[in-house]
Amino acid sequence: MASKKAATKPQAQQRQQQDKRWNAAEQACREIMALLEALGPSLAAQQTATQYAQMAAVYYKKVRNGRVLSPGDFNLAADVAASARRALQALAPTLDFSSQPQAADCQRMLALADEVLAAMSELKAAGRRQA
Repeated sequence: MASKKAATKPQAQQRQQQDKRWNAAEQACREIMALLEALGPSLAAQQTATQYAQMAAVYYKKVRNGRVLSPGDFNLAADVAASARRALQALAPTLDFSSQPQAADCQRMLALADEVLAAMSELKAAGRRQA
């Protein structure tokens, strides 16, 4: 019996880490989409930024009801983050938003996108270590 508990504890920890990662990605996506909407007029001035923002919206619509509930949803959340980051890069190639009217929103969206992308990168690195 003790060996069964010992075997399930790492699985429970992995599940807990996964849930935490998914919840963070879900929250980040919601906030990214709200920020993209708020940045709409600024993004509209740059066609490429607008296209990346539209791609983020397409990926977000594919996430089940806006909820990250599976590895597939997490992959889509990473796509949302990557598209949002690319939109920001199209807006300001150096990612310096000090000249932008909504600089704080841009910085917040960049931080959120980077968090999701870092979690995805960490997950991929862990997968390579196990393989």
